[in-house]
Amino acid sequence: MERIKSGIIGLDKHIGGGFEKGSLIEIAGSEGTFKSTFALHFAVQGIKNNEKVTYISLEEPKESFAKTAKDFGVEKEFEKIDFRNIDIKNVIQQAKFSNSSSVGAEEIAQKIMKMVDNPNRLIFDTATTLALYSSRTQVKLKGDKNWDFVKPSAGDIRVMLYYLANELRKKNDCTSLLLAETGNGELYLPEKVLKYISDAKVELKKSSLGTRTPRSLQILKMRHTNHSLDEQPISLTKKGLKVESIEE
Repeated sequence: MERIKSGIIGLDKHIGGGFEKGSLIEIAGSEGTFKSTFALHFAVQGIKNNEKVTYISLEEPKESFAKTAKDFGVEKEFEKIDFRNIDIKNVIQQAKFSNSSSVGAEEIAQKIMKMVDNPNRLIFDTATTLALYSSRTQVKLKGDKNWDFVKPSAGDIRVMLYYLANELRKKNDCTSLLLAETGNGELYLPEKVLKYISDAKVELKKSSLGTRTPRSLQILKMRHTNHSLDEQPISLTKKGLKVESIEE
């Protein structure tokens, strides 16, 4: 089994030497838990390995990531990343919809992935934004002429992400990160939506391990890997994110 380096200091030793090549990895967490920073390091590591890297952002502009890259001294590598800002609202408006949410979900996933060539690493930031926007495109007839948006359900969102995952897996040997915002309420991705879709799940947390390391990382799932089950403290150093063993 071929592994690729994560780009996160100290992480690979906990996951059998790196992420499985060609796998679909969920990076989950609430706001302020370094999800985008994690993804940036993963992307930069690909550039250092002379890989083709695509970063799809549905929210944050390229300038924001460029500033973070400069802070870590990897601005030259960042410029080699195929960075795509996609306006999901425009994609939805161009899609054709019916009363079937699955039809709309499949078309949106296909439209987005047609914008992507065949990278070795792909980051999707965030799957939450895509799923919530897309699930709201299901409509129902109200009276003779009026249409109402249907409130998104966990099932609708799972359908959307299933089609996205299917399109991602069509990219040969592409290792993909799906970033997911977690929390309570309809603006967040339901906790179990990606459970059976992704090959691996890494959760970033506001740590309960103490104030010295206020953030932590836990590997909740990783197929074909004898991974650590412990919650590990993480810190933000000048060189980037660092995962430390509890015994350290």
